[in-house]
Amino acid sequence: MTSQKLPNILKIVTDNLTKDQVPYSLIGALALGLYGLPRFTADIDLLTEGRFWSLISGTMERLGYTCYQKTKSFAQFDSELGVLGKIDFLFVNTQEGKDILKRSVLVNNELMGSHPVIQPTDYITLKLMAIANNPDRCSKDEGDILTVFKLYKKGVMPDNFTALEIDRVYPFAERFGLRKKLQEYFDRVFHASDDIGSFEL
Repeated sequence: MTSQKLPNILKIVTDNLTKDQVPYSLIGALALGLYGLPRFTADIDLLTEGRFWSLISGTMERLGYTCYQKTKSFAQFDSELGVLGKIDFLFVNTQEGKDILKRSVLVNNELMGSHPVIQPTDYITLKLMAIANNPDRCSKDEGDILTVFKLYKKGVMPDNFTALEIDRVYPFAERFGLRKKLQEYFDRVFHASDDIGSFEL
């Protein structure tokens, strides 16, 4: 997917979601790019509420997409011959998940347009959940978590996002059985000699 095609498809899909009053937020590579590390992606990843599935399904079908995988937690869409690129939806079904959506920040980007983006702290939580659900993807998700930590350490995270709230990630890491993993990732970036203050677990 070309750099121009991606934002065009994103705008079409999200305009339709907004028209149907379906809340959404950017996650995945697009969110990471807006945190400060742009990278090529041919896919669009969106966070939304599972209760809007019927509206989402109808919208995507009208736009020429077919759902080729669906669970309670996510749905994956692709178009015939892949000409429109893949679009993945991650569904939240709990109050904690809905709070992640509510904490999203509206970001105006010259290339991608104006869209809500999840907070980096919540991005880390979702990546931990992904590791717990699919250990085969561990290396990729670990890399993304480390990248977010490094952006914070270097002080290059855009000001419209809140400061890292690692204490809010801790209960999720505990729940997913990844407390030691999270500490390992954190220590790898924020060394003991650094002044990490309230970031310490």
